[in-house]
Amino acid sequence: MIDLEGYAVRKTLVYSFILTCILIFAPAFMVQFDEEVKQTVNTDKTNTDNVNKSNRKDVTDNITVFSSNTCFKKTYYIGLDKVNVYEDDSGRDKVLFTLNKDDVVVAYKENKGYIYCEENKQGRKGWIEKNNNNLKGMIYKKTKYNLDVNLTNQNMIVFKDNKIIKDISCSTGIIGDQETETPLGIFYVQSKGEYFFSSKYKEGARYYIKFFSNYLIHSIPVDEKGNIIEDEKKKLGFPASHGCIRISIQDAEWIYKNIPEGSVITIHY
Repeated sequence: MIDLEGYAVRKTLVYSFILTCILIFAPAFMVQFDEEVKQTVNTDKTNTDNVNKSNRKDVTDNITVFSSNTCFKKTYYIGLDKVNVYEDDSGRDKVLFTLNKDDVVVAYKENKGYIYCEENKQGRKGWIEKNNNNLKGMIYKKTKYNLDVNLTNQNMIVFKDNKIIKDISCSTGIIGDQETETPLGIFYVQSKGEYFFSSKYKEGARYYIKFFSNYLIHSIPVDEKGNIIEDEKKKLGFPASHGCIRISIQDAEWIYKNIPEGSVITIHY
């Protein structure tokens, strides 16, 4: 817990400024208006000259994407109920499943007006038509606890009622690979668990919370017997994971016990 009042005040002011920028100004380094969607919608009009300036602004205001110039992954929010997710990018093939309003998706690539993405709950993947009906602006709700993850600084600040109570060193995903990047955006704690082990990666972790698909905040890696993997422990504070957010076992246990489901998790550079 941080005791220095002046430090906490400064950090809170910085966080408030960042959050205000996200929610009001949507800065390009984190939340980008999707110009491609704007152009697609406009060219679908019979006469684009009749689309006035305010209508074009509404289109871009309604669709935002969390991304950066170094990211492969882009985070979107679903704008309607029962949005179809297709097997291919033609829109005429098999519907794999549907998504509902406010669902979160992370896109890996796009083609011919469709984005290939992963959905939030079960990690299912497929193609969604990229337009201003299916996609919308970001969602945000105020919660008692807020976890703010900074990928540049490799730290996670815990807020309670807008006051800093913990500043935690973390290790996020390896940059430059879509298989290992940590997605950017606003997420919410979905569920918790005390232990897991991945046969794919030959490592597990203690005390995790799930925030998107199979992306977790969890302890530094442990082996199949639950012992800390010392080589992985040394990487704390540097990008090293497969996309999850690693923290110390002590911090992971505290997060697990104190952060309720539904709490906001903001991930940014």
